Amino acid sequence: MSSMELSLAALERLKKPRTRGTFQAIDAARRQLGLLSVADGQGQARIYWLVDLATQIIVEARFLAFGTLASHPVADAFTACVRELRVEDACCLELAQVEMVLRDQSTQPAFGALGLEPLDFLRDLQARALAELPQVKLLEKPEEKQVYQRKRKQDWTPEDERWFGLGLLRKIARIDAVAGGVLRQRLAQASFTIEGLHDDFRVVMVFAGMAAEQMPTATQFIQDALHDQIHHHLAVDGRMA
Repeated sequence: MSSMELSLAALERLKKPRTRGTFQAIDAARRQLGLLSVADGQGQARIYWLVDLATQIIVEARFLAFGTLASHPVADAFTACVRELRVEDACCLELAQVEMVLRDQSTQPAFGALGLEPLDFLRDLQARALAELPQVKLLEKPEEKQVYQRKRKQDWTPEDERWFGLGLLRKIARIDAVAGGVLRQRLAQASFTIEGLHDDFRVVMVFAGMAAEQMPTATQFIQDALHDQIHHHLAVDGRMA
């Protein structure tokens, strides 16, 4: 889709999204809310909802989009629409309601002849969010100052054994290889350095060669790849050079 097929309202949200960002488990734990986060099967976007589990109301919502140009304004508008709704109601929201937010005039479609097609991935997101809701748990509120303690060896999973069995330099080399592969595929002009690996799982990365607004998406892509290929507890703390 070319930018010429986007309404002015959609273009504005593409350039300056209002709800882009992420929430981490620690954010939900501190606020005593559930974190509901899913991505659609087409690879268009991931949503992050902080949910009051007693009422199932979405208190805060953010998104990252990494698909077509339209995925950015669509996900931004959808995220804005679902705030303060119950999860069930958000997952029943009609595509036409979201598309209407992106119109310049009530009679002028936001995506021209494509109609609602650019919003189709929202149906998958809604279905996945509704299915994920029963799995969302309230995490224990963290202490103001946490002291990291590695698991006892007898409690290690096979994944832990593979990870903890590596020395620091080999851990960093594995992370570097996975992250480098992600950026070569997604943002070939970008580069990064690994500043440190803390408490076994927190990876501090400094990025260059990309716009600051691209960093959250790049960070999420790398973190997802690290979860799939190395250890599901790895978390990326991304910063710009």
